Amino acid sequence: MYLATVLPGLESVLVDEVQTKISEATIQETARGKVFFASPAPWGQLLALRTADNLFHVLGSFRVGPHRADLADVRATVAALNPVAGPDLASRQAPAADTAVPRRERRPVTFFVNASRTGRHTYSRFELAEAATRGVLDRHPSWRVGEPTVHDVELRLDVTGDVAIFSRRLTPASFRFRGRERYFTPAALRPPVAHALVWLSRPAPDDRFVDPFCGSGTILAERLPYPGRDVLGGDPAPDVLRAARSNLFPPPEQGLGRSIACTAMPPADTDGNAPGRLGPGALPPGCIPTPRLTLLRWDARRLPLRDGVVDKVVTNLPFGRQVLGPDKIDAVYRGFVAELRRVLAPPGEALLLTDQVDALLDAAAPLRPEPLFTLSLKGLHPQIIRLRQG
Repeated sequence: MYLATVLPGLESVLVDEVQTKISEATIQETARGKVFFASPAPWGQLLALRTADNLFHVLGSFRVGPHRADLADVRATVAALNPVAGPDLASRQAPAADTAVPRRERRPVTFFVNASRTGRHTYSRFELAEAATRGVLDRHPSWRVGEPTVHDVELRLDVTGDVAIFSRRLTPASFRFRGRERYFTPAALRPPVAHALVWLSRPAPDDRFVDPFCGSGTILAERLPYPGRDVLGGDPAPDVLRAARSNLFPPPEQGLGRSIACTAMPPADTDGNAPGRLGPGALPPGCIPTPRLTLLRWDARRLPLRDGVVDKVVTNLPFGRQVLGPDKIDAVYRGFVAELRRVLAPPGEALLLTDQVDALLDAAAPLRPEPLFTLSLKGLHPQIIRLRQG
């Protein structure tokens, strides 16, 4: 059985992705921020789960008591479990035997145990982790305890009430960042959250997809792996667009080998005059896009797009904290939604993330708003809201 962790509030989105992408997957259980599932699929197939923060192989589940004295049973139970059972991460295939992780340069295998607990217990999560650590050492005396961020094997012990789940982490820390360095601007989404928004838009091969507040390009990057006709993003700030360009078109040595040359599109002037509007095949002079992706400097209230040419809009709206002041949110939302009504082709839709829900709902008419999910994100509780055209 596998455990996939996810931002609280997005569990059902991850469930749908698991059932769609993973062969013969069966959902075993869901909990806050966790999805448990089973599948005979090769381990490598699980790496397609882009809404997941991390993936774990469940080594065992057992009952645990609430008292400090019960930690001796935790230690004994963990010692009976094989911490390297499950997928061989080097080959992405199931291991042939119960063997330790291959040693590098003849040094001992290092490991680290993280623990969490929910419920009434007389021990702390640190004491829980210590009991599990001693259990691992009982089974593998030659292993050594590593540092929190430097180790060969990472294990976790989660206790909820009287049930403990012991698992081994399969994905590296870079998994949620897609395995490479990224440039994040203020208020940027992490890739798994951006992917959840993209997944909810139901990507289709004929989509004309737009992120009007693209920031550092995370939503665009999550849309690109799926088939589509056109993918466009924009932002009014040149430095933000430079960050997006670095993320979306990295140097060839990072593996994607794309490049882009693009002129800046001027935002609307102080009198509200918009620049020339673009049709499906038109681009401003000097802008050389890739076949699928175009980045432009624009004002989301004056999009350089013709009426009714967009199928899907997905964006992380300004919350009025790091990017725009709260006094500007109402005007920005009203101007943006007016453009949304203009450029969306029926039955187009927009997936929007915001914690300024009242401002969005006030601006939404006559588009039909549909609140979908409330998230727990950096101490805030923004909502994902779908707006439909027609």
